[in-house]
Amino acid sequence: MRRFYKAAATIALTFLAVTTLANPLEKDAIEKKKVRGAYGEWVMSPDMTGGEIMARALHEAKEDALRKAGVSESVWSIFGQMSTMTNSIFLEAYSEMSVLAIEGKVAVNDKKGSWSINKVGLPVYTVKINAEVTVDNNEEDLTYAITTTGIDTHYKNEDQFSCSFTLDGSDSYLKVFYFNNENSGMMYPDSPEAKTMQFKAGETYSFPLSKTGSQASIKLEKSGENPENLLFVFVATKKNYPYLGDDDATSILQWIYSIPANERTIDYKQCTIF
Repeated sequence: MRRFYKAAATIALTFLAVTTLANPLEKDAIEKKKVRGAYGEWVMSPDMTGGEIMARALHEAKEDALRKAGVSESVWSIFGQMSTMTNSIFLEAYSEMSVLAIEGKVAVNDKKGSWSINKVGLPVYTVKINAEVTVDNNEEDLTYAITTTGIDTHYKNEDQFSCSFTLDGSDSYLKVFYFNNENSGMMYPDSPEAKTMQFKAGETYSFPLSKTGSQASIKLEKSGENPENLLFVFVATKKNYPYLGDDDATSILQWIYSIPANERTIDYKQCTIF
């Protein structure tokens, strides 16, 4: 029986610039676009320093540069839909990852900023930038999808975990990762045999899988008294892209974004252990 192990690494501080990595086989699909006059602003608040406000305004300008370059907001972050979730820990992780992913896609060539007072009398920092934006022209394959079912939103400590997944659009290879309050890692594949196992499109499979492909078991355990959050990320790829990175969020996300958008599909589910 496999167990979850905890380590000391905070997710929110490790989601680095992951969308800048181009697959070497897809170089022609990567281009640089020059953008002028991208704009950002941020209003002063008591809980932020002047430097934090200026940094936030610059971040807004970089988002504007991405829009002007035609980059869809959906590609800024692997977990874009997490902005609609209520879990504060994962919202923090989403926010940190989004900021740093944008940093990696936008190179600022010129910047002009200033402080002023807005219409309601509050200090506001505004900035305009000229920038070079990295654009990945690989389009998502909208017919390609992995769908996971059977994951509850709440589990008791030491409950057994299981679910099912179905692939549409292509036979695929599977990687499954988890992120919790303090740690991240790869759950599957967990053996040399599993690394080369191909799953057929249109069929439904039970997870977790044993080394031979049959259903195994996972016990969900928390490390302390407080509830703990888990995020499961199922990544299917049309080709077998080995994962050779460490068990940390940065390495995992870099690997995901090194795969062309039309060669991968992702599903994720969140739960809490009480």
